[in-house]
Amino acid sequence: MVLGQHLMNRFRGDSPPVGRFGVLIFFVHTSLVLMYSMERSGLRGNALLANFYIRRIFRIYPLSVLAVLVAVMLRLDSGVNGVAGLSHVASIPGWRIFSNLLLAQNVIKPGSIINVLWSLPYEIQMYIFLPFFFLWVRRGRAPARSIFGFWLISAAAALVLGYMGSHFQVGSLSWRLSLLQFVPNFLPGILAFTLPHRPILRSFWWPVFIFAIAGLFVLSPTGTMGWGLCLALGCAIPYFEEIKIGWIRLASHRIAMYSYGIYLSHQFCIWLIADPLGSWHLWLRIAALTVSLAAIPVLLYHAIEKPMIELGSRLAERSDFILIGRGAQSSTVSDQPARSGQSGLPGLAKGGNASTVN
Repeated sequence: MVLGQHLMNRFRGDSPPVGRFGVLIFFVHTSLVLMYSMERSGLRGNALLANFYIRRIFRIYPLSVLAVLVAVMLRLDSGVNGVAGLSHVASIPGWRIFSNLLLAQNVIKPGSIINVLWSLPYEIQMYIFLPFFFLWVRRGRAPARSIFGFWLISAAAALVLGYMGSHFQVGSLSWRLSLLQFVPNFLPGILAFTLPHRPILRSFWWPVFIFAIAGLFVLSPTGTMGWGLCLALGCAIPYFEEIKIGWIRLASHRIAMYSYGIYLSHQFCIWLIADPLGSWHLWLRIAALTVSLAAIPVLLYHAIEKPMIELGSRLAERSDFILIGRGAQSSTVSDQPARSGQSGLPGLAKGGNASTVN
């Protein structure tokens, strides 16, 4: 979804916002999968918090920092010169580099150097709260009802923030609190975790359902529509059978394994064929795009992502030992399901971590 929209934006102008809806689907997916991951860890209290945060930091930051530094080195920025994507600039302000390295563009200063980074600050900030939601639903009664009530409150708060931003002079308050606009997209994943698993719908209906809600979003690409469709998605997930066809599961696993690299690198690949290789024959540019989209994410995964994931896992296990006084074997659950979709879901594998849809 994301890659297709960015290609159309770069070479054909505006396109339907399917990429943005793909990001919203991932917000549901990541919340659900990480809730399962915390459940499998068997950890509670401070041990759970330390384990979760360490793994998240080493999963997300190494590759995002590299991507920002490469863009700065090449003097590439997004949303300039009337180009939908990366293009050359004379210089990039230091405060923008700093905010992008921290993944805090929505708090320090708005604007992503690589436009696909726009959603990562919301992921990072929502991850701060996710373990507390997990502990809450594990201890509380009627957790599904509680999460639905919280979803209603968060949607109301987001509506109020949007109203204030459009009708009053609130300055930077609106974008500094912009996380509130996406909380209703994350919470349905937690809701799906709390609902009983009753697979009464065949798995072949799953892509039909995804295409149907994506079509509804294209017809009305608003924040409120996105909240409602994410809620419908979260409520529907427990009622679908898991996809069991071997080659589909394998293909989904492989794509999702490299999805973070695809997410961060695909704008560089598009820039490569649009600018440096812009004078090449069309078919040569298509070949260059195909090879770069396939090779770069694989290289990034094996050279950076996987070693950093493993390092984060080792550090998380040490924190378990320190905090609970033993080697927590149950905490060695791989972090990979958060990106690979191997969670027993009917097919929620992310085709790209997140993206902007300028």
